[in-house]
Amino acid sequence: MTEQAAASAAPLGRRIQNPSSWSLRRRLLVVVVVLFALLTAAVAIASVMTMRVVLETRVDEQLHELSDRTRVAVERAVATNTRQSIDPGGIPSGALIVVQDGDRLRDGFVINRLGQQFGLSSIDELVVRGVEADAATNVTLPTYGAYRVTTRDVGDLRVVVGLSLADTNQTLAALGFVIAVSAFAAVTIVLMLGDMIIRRALRPLTAVIATTERISQLPLASGDAQLTNRVRIEEPASEVGRVQESMNRMLNHIEEAFEQRALSERRVRQFVADASHELRTPLAAVRGYAEITRKHDTDLSDDSRASLERIEAAAHRMQALVDDLLLLARLDEGRELVRGEVDLSLVVVEAVADAQAAGRDHPIALELPEEPVVVAGDPLRLQQIIANLLANARVHTPPGTAVDVHLRAEEDVAVVDIVDAGPGIPPELQATVFERFARGDASRSRTAGSSGLGLAIVQALVEAHRGTIAMQSEPGRTAFTVRLPLWQPKGVADAVANADDEAADAPKAKGMRAKRAARGRDAAHADGAAPLAPTAARSEQQPAKRAVQQPAQQHPAQQLGPTSAPPAGQQSAQPEVLPEVPPPMPPAAPRPER
Repeated sequence: MTEQAAASAAPLGRRIQNPSSWSLRRRLLVVVVVLFALLTAAVAIASVMTMRVVLETRVDEQLHELSDRTRVAVERAVATNTRQSIDPGGIPSGALIVVQDGDRLRDGFVINRLGQQFGLSSIDELVVRGVEADAATNVTLPTYGAYRVTTRDVGDLRVVVGLSLADTNQTLAALGFVIAVSAFAAVTIVLMLGDMIIRRALRPLTAVIATTERISQLPLASGDAQLTNRVRIEEPASEVGRVQESMNRMLNHIEEAFEQRALSERRVRQFVADASHELRTPLAAVRGYAEITRKHDTDLSDDSRASLERIEAAAHRMQALVDDLLLLARLDEGRELVRGEVDLSLVVVEAVADAQAAGRDHPIALELPEEPVVVAGDPLRLQQIIANLLANARVHTPPGTAVDVHLRAEEDVAVVDIVDAGPGIPPELQATVFERFARGDASRSRTAGSSGLGLAIVQALVEAHRGTIAMQSEPGRTAFTVRLPLWQPKGVADAVANADDEAADAPKAKGMRAKRAARGRDAAHADGAAPLAPTAARSEQQPAKRAVQQPAQQHPAQQLGPTSAPPAGQQSAQPEVLPEVPPPMPPAAPRPER
């Protein structure tokens, strides 16, 4: 507890010791209060010193008068040769009278306020003997306190006369106390009034700060922010008023610039959408005529047939690029996807089977939870997300690189991790990996078959499903993590009802999964395709891990479908069989980019 208190007090002490971290209001208030306190202290000191001089002057006058009277009395006593040289009756209270004859005190006493006469102690006599100056001076008697004394010589006698400074010191102490209390009250009042006045004077500047803070929290990079905040100008002629006016003009210019940028982006998106839509028909015609000519014209030479195949391949890539641009244009327009209840486990299995069929030299390990993971979304687009990420790992890693796919549920989100053991993404490219037309190779080479739209499409689809995607890359490991909200049944009133609905929907989702698997088996058997066989046993404590292996031979109907079962030795070591999944329809090959 003590360490926590010390740790919390350390930043506070640094803030107090570092005035540069103070706000403008605090600085102005501190300056005003310190100046007022210094001025008050100077006035107080001057007042006390002046009063002390006045009181000591009055005491000196009384002391001079008493000294004359005492000198006359001593001269009379010496002339008449009487022992009683001084009559205590005419001496004021608090007076000190000492008659010194050489080193011997002839008379020495003090008169108190009641007129009583008291003798001097030996210490007091030593102090009195030390008085040498003829002018008035201050001495302190250990027994009776502070005195103002002076000396007179009468023949061989030395007369020391003094008056007590108790009243003077008491008056000065009372005056100092009154001044101190008054100064403290005045500083407190100045502190309160100064804070109120400074706060009121800086209110326009505070409005400027509040406006800038609100603007700084707007998503300006997205281009969707509305700069409607303006500062109300209270005093146009003041310096702060001019700052407010300048800020409002700046915000107007920024808003106009954003509007122009948004207009330009809308025009570009509209152009891309229109151009992509218009290109689909001629591209389809080019592909169709090239395919018809290649298949039906038997008189073509080998070079002509190879040229037609190149034309078909180029048209196919162009068609894929046009489809990607159209998809991004639709997502930019904010079109809602077809959202429904989707078993993400089946989607991941199908995407992994397609990826393994497309890239046999990249082993893929799949890990699924025991229960189905149901999300809300479009099944085709969800499969496109997983397929694009798997194709991204396949295209940008060397042959033989292992790829791991993990699916799990965390609280209210489904998490898909796609991890490869490739060389990783350079740090300078990680910040732009999800941007459009961003490629690891800055050249125009198409050796990797990339267009730079794959990961941009993934991010757009994930955000359209109200999810998030994150990337972590280092040499030897690159991981993409997709988080999607789980399916929430409608009409859930409270947490208990929500839990009951989820428990009731779990068997339903599992049954739907079994029905889809059965339909897939029937379709696969009808087409002569081999279903995907499991290669890993499930554990009761840990999620099941499925590895899709490379088949020795593959049926033509399996070009884009799952692969056959692993070798017999491996299958016997893992005897438990998982449910079969249907081979997916042959979609266009994904073209994601890193």
